Amino acid sequence: MAEGTFYKGKDLRIKVGGKPMFHSTSCSISVSTTLESIATKDTDGTINVAGNYEWSLSAETLTVNKAVAGTNADTFDLLTLQLAGKEVEVEMTTGKKGDILLKGMALIESTNINADNGSSSTSSYSFKGNGDLVISRLTE
Repeated sequence: MAEGTFYKGKDLRIKVGGKPMFHSTSCSISVSTTLESIATKDTDGTINVAGNYEWSLSAETLTVNKAVAGTNADTFDLLTLQLAGKEVEVEMTTGKKGDILLKGMALIESTNINADNGSSSTSSYSFKGNGDLVISRLTE
């Protein structure tokens, strides 16, 4: 039997300012590290040294206005924050005590609203990390 915790895609969510994104359909996180290649007269190959990293989040939702009692971040809340150039606290987690929590500050880099005839409108967002990505466990 396999050990460890398996996370179901439906359980992982992105929160913005502590509020889950309303009617989210997918989300992802990407972390990339800058590598410095070093080659000297004493090496036959190239040695790579890890440098800084950058991270980003992306999400897709149904296009929704006015989440119930303001408990979720809706499409137009996020667009308003982006247009104002506001830095936001973002996290990706299941929301379950003991599970992994990825958290940091980010800027909303892009918002796309798609409205195809014959289907529900969808929105997609890209968040660019601004500083450290903190990995911890949810304690509440």
